Amino acid sequence: MEFSWKNVIKLSGAYIAYLIGSGFATGQEVMQFFASYGPVGIVGALISAVLFCLLGSMIMVKGHELKLSQPGDIFKVYCGNFFGRIIEYFALLFIFSIVVIMISGTGAVVSEHFKLPSSVGFLGMGILAMITVILGLNKLIDIIGLIGPVIVVLTVFICGYVFITQVGNIPSFDHLPQAAKDLQPTSHFWQSAILFFCYNMLAGTVFFTQLGSEANSKKEAVAAAICGGSGLMLTVIMMVVAMLVYYNDVIKLEVPVLYIGGTIHAIVALFFAICIVLGIFSTTAPMYWLVKNEVMRYINNRFDIIVTIVLGIIFILGGTLPFGSLVATIYPFVGYVGILITVIIIAHTAFNKFKKA
Repeated sequence: MEFSWKNVIKLSGAYIAYLIGSGFATGQEVMQFFASYGPVGIVGALISAVLFCLLGSMIMVKGHELKLSQPGDIFKVYCGNFFGRIIEYFALLFIFSIVVIMISGTGAVVSEHFKLPSSVGFLGMGILAMITVILGLNKLIDIIGLIGPVIVVLTVFICGYVFITQVGNIPSFDHLPQAAKDLQPTSHFWQSAILFFCYNMLAGTVFFTQLGSEANSKKEAVAAAICGGSGLMLTVIMMVVAMLVYYNDVIKLEVPVLYIGGTIHAIVALFFAICIVLGIFSTTAPMYWLVKNEVMRYINNRFDIIVTIVLGIIFILGGTLPFGSLVATIYPFVGYVGILITVIIIAHTAFNKFKKA
């Protein structure tokens, strides 16, 4: 098949959009895993960028080669039937919890920026994601493939503007405030960078396998993964540098990017709020689809819509839990499991390359 940049952009956009989510789009994840370490957090983001490009390429190429009818079976390919099934279920449980975090994050944004009841946010996001999942996977990839690049461009532009115009106001980082240290998931920035990558990759492996099957060639799959990983982490770096400018102000906020946008103009904060909601949706809908798809393996297809609605109700109820606490509790723990999966994927790929040589 002919190489298509249009398809690469769509797939890389879906790659980015899938991982952005509420913790990322609000700045909460970026604050905890990178900015909480001060300027050295930028180095951590570069470490994550390399990992996203390398491992993302491996998984998407494997997805292109295998074209699995059930993308969750990718864990069996890497880990064998027994352990693969255990990891698949663990990943599914994690993805389920992320959907809850996404919906909770919508409530935080609606409450903090629009001054509306948080229930408006999590109910609205839950229902919107439910409708999108009912429409099916192909429509889903088309929708979120457009959202990813839009969020990257807006975030990079706004955060870049803040940094350039306020660079002289960056505080001294000789001693990090205790509030920043309290946010750090580990004692070292490089460990945090690896954890950030690993929990995202654990959640993303199944979806990236599916994206790889949509590529026309291995070259397209690799290009999409590199563009997706680079775009994602460029956005992280720009968010970190903007947070450094207003460090003491944003370190305690649930939605730090709204504060950053508001320092320029109220309209910019509104744009950021819209970006956040789009980012949450772009992660919620495909993860919702993955959970529903796995459940439907054991249920007659006639009940597809009923299962989708029941899951939506469960997700909405879970979305009433506190957002910041969910991010701080779930993500670091799952990151350690993700490290194991990352090592297995690298070893499996290297072994196959060695066998062919």
